[in-house]
This record gives sequence, C-alpha cells and structure tokens, in this order.
Amino acid sequence: MSVGFVGVGQMGVHMAARLLSAGHSLVVSDLDPGAAVPLVTHGATWAESPAEVAEVCRMVLTCLPTPNAVEEVALGEHGLRKGWRPGDLYVDLSTNSPSTVRSIAAKAKALGVDMLDSPVSGGTKGAEAGTLTLMVGGAAPVLERARSVLEPMAGKIFHVGEIGCGNVAKLVNNMIGLTCNSICAEGFVLGVKAGIGPQMLYELLSVSTADNWSLRQYPRTVFERDFAPGFKISLANKDMSLALGLGEEFGVFLPVARAVKRDLEDSIARGRADQGVDAVILALEETAQIEVGQRRSE
Repeated sequence: MSVGFVGVGQMGVHMAARLLSAGHSLVVSDLDPGAAVPLVTHGATWAESPAEVAEVCRMVLTCLPTPNAVEEVALGEHGLRKGWRPGDLYVDLSTNSPSTVRSIAAKAKALGVDMLDSPVSGGTKGAEAGTLTLMVGGAAPVLERARSVLEPMAGKIFHVGEIGCGNVAKLVNNMIGLTCNSICAEGFVLGVKAGIGPQMLYELLSVSTADNWSLRQYPRTVFERDFAPGFKISLANKDMSLALGLGEEFGVFLPVARAVKRDLEDSIARGRADQGVDAVILALEETAQIEVGQRRSE
C-alpha cells in the first residue's frame, strides 16, 4: 500500500522508517526537506506539500507539534483536503486538542474521508524500536482498515472510543506522567540535600510505592546530567495547556496539573525549552544549591 506521512521530525522520522521497513511504499513531506533525507535515501518519495501527498496516497498519517499545525496541514491552502477523495483515510498521530480533532474529522467526513486520532506514547526510543503505545479514537471498522499500517509502529494499540478520545487518553497520560516528573525532581533534591545519596534513594524508591516511569529514567538522564530532548519541555508545556483546556471544557478543576505547568513555564523562562522534561530538576537544584548526579553517589 502507498502510504503518506507528513511531519517527519524527531518522532515522525522513526515512525515513517518503521513503515518503510514493513514494506509500505511511502510518500513523505515536511516543512524542512532535510528532515526527510534519511527516508528518501531508503526509498521514500518526496512530495512538496500535503496536498501532493494526498493526491497519490489513499491513507495519510501526520505527526505534528501543535493543533494549529495539524489544522493547517489537513485543511490549509496546500493541505490534505486538496487531494482527498471519497474513501480516503486520515490518521493524526499528533498530541492534539480533542475539539480540533473532532472539527477536522467532521470536515473530512463531509468529503467522504474517514479519520482516526492516534496519539502515541513511548518517546523517540519507542518510535525507533516500533514499540509505541497507540491510543486510537474513531470508528472500530476504520481502525481495522488502518491496523496493518499502524502495527509496525506499535507495541500496543488501544481503541479508546470515538474520534477525539485518543487525545483525551493521551492528555490524561501526559498530565499524570509530567506530574510524576515534577514530584520526582522535588523528592530527589530534598533527599540529596538532606543527606541521602542519589543512587541509594533511587534504589529504594524504585522498589517502593514511589516507583514510576519518570523515576526509572533518572539513571540515564539526571544522574548522567544528560537532558537531551526525548520529550521537549516546550512540547510538554503545550500538552499541559491542552490538558488544562480540556479540564475547563468539562468543568474539572486540575490544581496539581496547574502546579506542574508552572514548573514547565519556569524551566522555559530559564532557557530550557528545548531540553528534555527531566531538566525541570535543574531549577530546583539551583535554588537548593545541590546537584543530583553520579558524583554524589555512594
């Protein structure tokens, strides 16, 4: 099957590569042509615009940084809609606003095009390994049409409900994950400042009730002082904004999420927007005048 993929940045390039490896004929496009070079080198075809992708592919996937970017790629002047035909299938892999997804899906449906929202979890390592968790919103028969294309990227695929529910699930996931990230930073700075070695603290927490995914990243990130972006603080802040907006839409007050967003905003104000989310610990370290790292290990 000829599949289109628009948005081959940090995550998209790995997901698209999985499709190539699975034997799909791939047509790619991105605002940065250089981002597609590794894919084109391995057999993908370059298209100048999303419209050109949709003209030659009956199924197109997008992986983009913001709801506005998704809306522009889908519905803009040179967007997918210019090439859509009845019976086409559109899958958005971005972390998006559920209301934006539903609006795009309604406009696509009017043109005879089915849509799924399928945000992913697992970071760049999961994208490269093809072990991502996919949270899919949309009609079950549409998911079955798309499954053979989604499976090479996924360790698990969850059908979570109607269109937009994929992003509801993703925003809840990220809200909880980022909350764990912030409290891990606070706990480690407090524990180390008060006298416990970071390695000892890690070992005991990882087999206790405080164990969580963010904690398990510490040996390769915080302890090694490696804050390369698997998940950028700027994108985490965008996702928290979307989660808080969803809370306002449904009348759910989210005080802990608001506190976490302040952590992210503080890190951005300190010039760390493009670092990984574990870097939220750096502001706490500066204030406490302590560093959590291997050289303080026992």
